[in-house]
Amino acid sequence: MNNGDLEHRLKAILSADAVGYSRLMAKDEVATVRTLTAYRNEMTDLVRQFKGRVVDFVGDNMLAEFQSTIDAVDAALGIQEALKLANENLSPDSRMYFRIGIHLGDIMDDGERIYGDGVNVAARLEGLAEPGGICISDLIFRQVHRKLKVEHVDMGEVTVKNIPDPVRVYRIGLASADLAEPEEHKDKVEPGTIHMEPPPNLSDEPSLAVLPFVNLTADPQQDYFSTGLTMDIITSLIKISGLLLISDHSVFAYKDKPMDLQELGKKLGARYILEGGVRKAGDRIRITAQLTDASSGRLVWAEHFDQTMDDLFAVQDEITEKIVTALDIKLVSGEWGRVLRKTLRSPEALESYYRGWQALFGPSREDLLEAEQMFEETIALEGESPLGYALAAWAHWMAAFRGFTDDVSRSLERSAELAHEALDRDDVTGLPHLVLAQIHLLKRDHDQALAEAEKAILSRPSCDGSFVAKAQILNFLGRPEEAIDLVKHAIRLSPVYPSFFSATLATAYYNSERYEEAVSAARETLERNQDNLDALIVLTAASQALGHPDEASQAAREILRVEPGFRSGAFAASQPYKDPQTTDQLLGMLKKAGLQ
Repeated sequence: MNNGDLEHRLKAILSADAVGYSRLMAKDEVATVRTLTAYRNEMTDLVRQFKGRVVDFVGDNMLAEFQSTIDAVDAALGIQEALKLANENLSPDSRMYFRIGIHLGDIMDDGERIYGDGVNVAARLEGLAEPGGICISDLIFRQVHRKLKVEHVDMGEVTVKNIPDPVRVYRIGLASADLAEPEEHKDKVEPGTIHMEPPPNLSDEPSLAVLPFVNLTADPQQDYFSTGLTMDIITSLIKISGLLLISDHSVFAYKDKPMDLQELGKKLGARYILEGGVRKAGDRIRITAQLTDASSGRLVWAEHFDQTMDDLFAVQDEITEKIVTALDIKLVSGEWGRVLRKTLRSPEALESYYRGWQALFGPSREDLLEAEQMFEETIALEGESPLGYALAAWAHWMAAFRGFTDDVSRSLERSAELAHEALDRDDVTGLPHLVLAQIHLLKRDHDQALAEAEKAILSRPSCDGSFVAKAQILNFLGRPEEAIDLVKHAIRLSPVYPSFFSATLATAYYNSERYEEAVSAARETLERNQDNLDALIVLTAASQALGHPDEASQAAREILRVEPGFRSGAFAASQPYKDPQTTDQLLGMLKKAGLQ
């Protein structure tokens, strides 16, 4: 390397390193990688929040640079506070602590990496910090000690390895983590920003949560593979009658929030938790999986599988069979894996299929477009497989449902075509029935919609979306009391659920003339999503029905904020109620609240 090609700059350098990482990996590789991934994301976000740049995050070590010494210290304090709170959700012997060192020094920058004594000193200071603590050099301290209200301890001048001159060091910030006696830490149970129902009571019915399998490689581009494997296992289990399977909505909400499994089981209402990890290299894969009884913390079984890609589905079969054996429930053995083995023969098709699964979880229009493309590519590669058709049908439906398409009619038409193609090829996912149920409802073909929803439930007994779809149809059929029970069951399956679940419940309460409960459910929906139009409609109409015109008028104003061109007549006409009197009653309440 030619030093003349490097740019010299003065920067505040932050170096952070996990404490006891090798010990944690030896104890539980999957849980450790899950925790490190979550903490890496948290630390990276905080560095960016304080105008810094993450130069590198290799393994358990982070290197970042800042223009401002104050920003560097603020970021370090924020990181340690955030990780302290996150660690409270983990058992004491699974907690991950970082040491942080900060130094102001000259660095050399090649555009990607940074070098020089500034980096080396920061790394040495990090080694002097306590677990969960921060050490800074005197150059940093002199710039920040009057500007930041932070406790400090002068450690004096310290000779550090490979640095010729002693460095005056200060310890600042949070109290150290007591790793010698971790059992003295008391766990607290707060799930952070996850909004969810109170913990459901566990019943005698076997209940299971499948946590997202962890990508054990160093390459985040391989995440799609672990996501796809997770969804295949969930899809095989969702079809089992007699198993209460917590939905993917809920388990993926905890993907980047590591927690003690016993506490997580309580939050999700799941007695058993399956977790695992995937390491893929070429056509070789290693899958680790373990089933834990969350009520006691007892490990039921744990195994690892070293296979080629050709044997991937046999591994999925074996994992599924071990689960149902342990839970003493019945399974049509190997059904899902046999279909996959029979129809996804090419590695390219499997690659597209798994990349499609990954994209389905994305929040943006671009994510859904990628999902559509990946599943359409699966169809092109393996035209006899029902899987590409079923998932493509779902992706096109989701694009229409979320408003991510320029031609809703065409998206729904393509979705229906694909759903029928999947059924013609002996679909095993049940998704085509779910898609067709909602499309028939939009066409006001209520009886056919209900028949498809019931087929979806039969095919997917633990699918929260199938129960909500049937509840929506029953609402429009004039059977709202039945819809209430179905939505409540869906919420049991998905303690962390989308806002349209509670909006559907609010509509069912309103149609049942249970107006106070309708208001409560509508307000709960709006706490999650203040722009949910269905909830605002229910809040307006139910408040008016209760004789609360001021509350109804306020809710009506919120409707106009969300949709300035709103017209109550056009909205009522868009609702596929079978009985026109239901539409007329709703329209009357909206007009009394001042909506034209």
